[in-house]
Amino acid sequence: MSLESSSPSGLSVGLARIASYALACLVHLLGPAFLIVGVYLLSRMTLFAFFVGVVAVGLAWLVRPRASRFPADIQSLTREEAPNLYALLDRIGAGVGAPRTDVVALGGMVNAEFSTYGWRSRRLLVIGYPLWLILTPQERVAVLAHEMAHSSNGDARHGLFVGSALHSLRELREMTRFDWHEDDGLVHLFAEALVALAGLPVRVLIFALELLLYRSSQRAEYRADEWGAHVAGSRAMASTLDALTTRVPSAENFLELSLIVAGASDLWDKLQASVAAVPDEELERRRQAAREQKSRVDRTHPPTYLRMERVRQLPYVEGRVGAAEVEKIQPELEQAAYRVAGTIRDAARSALYH
Repeated sequence: MSLESSSPSGLSVGLARIASYALACLVHLLGPAFLIVGVYLLSRMTLFAFFVGVVAVGLAWLVRPRASRFPADIQSLTREEAPNLYALLDRIGAGVGAPRTDVVALGGMVNAEFSTYGWRSRRLLVIGYPLWLILTPQERVAVLAHEMAHSSNGDARHGLFVGSALHSLRELREMTRFDWHEDDGLVHLFAEALVALAGLPVRVLIFALELLLYRSSQRAEYRADEWGAHVAGSRAMASTLDALTTRVPSAENFLELSLIVAGASDLWDKLQASVAAVPDEELERRRQAAREQKSRVDRTHPPTYLRMERVRQLPYVEGRVGAAEVEKIQPELEQAAYRVAGTIRDAARSALYH
């Protein structure tokens, strides 16, 4: 299966990538530009210039480059706490050509994610424990290999230059999000409308940057799938992708409906039992529906069924890392998994009463 050579913007993948870096450069230059204009206007010592200068300096502060922060709702694991996990990741990283992972953490999402944080771009791998539980050991290897491949497959979204520009814009989008309720009053409505209006250029920049990155993001996902198959085997990678449309919805439904009533000590056992109880007929119905609807993880990913078809064509029948290495890891995750259960349960209760 060949990958398309043009992006939805009409540019070739190479030109779209260059344009995305140019746009990211523009985003990074906005802060210094506003600052220079603001300082100049403040030096004019007139009332109007002073007012506009203060606004310009404020805008310079708002559009300043931002490094991603370490997420607050995850549980990090050190190499001392999880030596077998880090040893496995080091071996997988060598298999996919990825640099050494700096930090591994457990989270409460039904997903896994590679990212960087801080100005030193420390590499962070977050393993969603609900996803980990509903996968087989070999599928877990596939997920880890896929996510680690994102640090070496040329995905600009994870790079410091473009990635930090996107992060800054998304933070601005969140700051200018319209947030008004009926009991807030008309003055608050007017203020929120002005803030949302001021955020329109930010949304346009995000749309343009994501449009330029669209095809390279798709290609990066296909490459990550191929590396996952290379390390775990094509059969394990394909079944992992199948789980995204069959088992993952069951886990998400369980966490949405049963999280509050389940205790932190037995949450994960109940989750596994709930997912295992789904009949084969329902799983097949979900597969067909996902294919017909061209379901995907999000808009940066290709349709899942296309990813599965491509993986099944790969020659990597047997993986380079076996399930036995994964089975030694589970005891290292237990304490962090218990804390994750408590965290997401408390968050669900807080959302219920607010």
